[in-house]
Amino acid sequence: MDQTKEDLILGYLTNQIALTPSLAKQYTNDGFYARRISYLRLESIAKKFVYGTSNERIVLIPGLRGVGKTTILFQIYLSIKNYLDNNRLIYLSCDNIVKLLNSNLKEVLEVYEKKIVGDAFEKISKKIILLIDEAHYDPSWQDIIKSIYDRTKNILIIVSGSSSIAIETTSDLARRSIVERIFPLNFLEYLILKKKIYPLKDASSKIKEAIFLSNNLDESYKILVEVHQELLNKFFTKIPNLESEMINYLVHGGFPFTSNSDKEEITFSKIISIIEKIVYQDIIAFYPAYKGLITKIFPILYVISESSDKISYENLAKYLDSTTKSLIYEVLQALEKAGLVQAITIEGSAMKVMRNSMKFYFPSPTIRASLLWGIGRFNKESKIVGLLLETAVFNTLYKIKEYQKNIIQEIYYSENPGEADFKVISKNRKIIIECGWGNKDQSQINKTNAINQSKTSFIISNVKTPLIDKKNNLIYVPKEMFLLI
Repeated sequence: MDQTKEDLILGYLTNQIALTPSLAKQYTNDGFYARRISYLRLESIAKKFVYGTSNERIVLIPGLRGVGKTTILFQIYLSIKNYLDNNRLIYLSCDNIVKLLNSNLKEVLEVYEKKIVGDAFEKISKKIILLIDEAHYDPSWQDIIKSIYDRTKNILIIVSGSSSIAIETTSDLARRSIVERIFPLNFLEYLILKKKIYPLKDASSKIKEAIFLSNNLDESYKILVEVHQELLNKFFTKIPNLESEMINYLVHGGFPFTSNSDKEEITFSKIISIIEKIVYQDIIAFYPAYKGLITKIFPILYVISESSDKISYENLAKYLDSTTKSLIYEVLQALEKAGLVQAITIEGSAMKVMRNSMKFYFPSPTIRASLLWGIGRFNKESKIVGLLLETAVFNTLYKIKEYQKNIIQEIYYSENPGEADFKVISKNRKIIIECGWGNKDQSQINKTNAINQSKTSFIISNVKTPLIDKKNNLIYVPKEMFLLI
């Protein structure tokens, strides 16, 4: 590296260290933004590292654009800054490093080590925390982070990036890191951010226990009734119009930057803009092989947004002017890698799965609402709101599967028409789940159970309190209660 470039990078780093405190306050509303659940886990890791009670030294935080990754990094900065010297807690954006400095993470960290720290990483005795944002803009980010990990035990690296950074991570780095995926907001986080309403202690874990872990129908029902009564007394009273607030969450509340919006066209325009950046910038930049497929992506997203059922590659091809099945597969692969859709299959052998269609869900109901608006199909009638609720229920199940595999191992869709929405494989049983915005009877549950012989089924709907149907091994759960998991 020549002296001119080294001086340029040193100036950038010096400026970055000086300006980050005020930048962090701007991003976090002077530290007053409510703290999400993911932040609390990350803050705990950072503080344990500072105190010397944790061996975790690489944390990956993948997530979609707009889910609040940068805000969380700055919240961590504000939480930790009084425990470390200014030059030992540093925020770096690979987006800026690449675009503004025409440099890379390796060069910047070399200057940081030589000129700011003043000693080789191998020799440092004081703790350092590196907050590295948008890592995916540097193709070599993994090698650089692994190198630092191998050189010292006194540096913690927290790395944010696109949804695919965890998927694309090499096995070497995966063994050394933990992953805290940042999802769009769930209903509880929406209430925390918008209303400053905080969860009741243990309510979420008790609901999960009743639905996914208890082997006794009566016991499940008893737990749900007790928790629901506590929620009625201490939680739901803080939400004047619960039904309206749930709709606002489904339509507007999936992202921190839209959760306070009440104007649909503003919310939807912002979300469509984010999707466009993911499609036209991120996918092309990070997966160049998919460049020729870009014009096919939005039509496929629109088809998925309208569908309440499984979709075959052949049917998608019909919608897209005879696009080949293999091309459709490649487009869907790109969307999954980018984190814009998640596919689920039927239960069965690999051959059976290959022969059948898949169902696709978006990571937030707000994305689905925005895409429906984009093709003039959005409204707040029961059918559309029901699709949004189904998306929120899937997101709830998927996050449990990602974070707590001891609770949910797999999520499938029911392969025959007229069956329930989801089949969930929990720790010790198979659970059938049906959801709907309005009234739901047990016909779809009964049809699914007749085929799958599950022990317990749940209908998530507009019931006012949990209800039990012992004849059909069925419990009705209020939708607002399920969404608090």
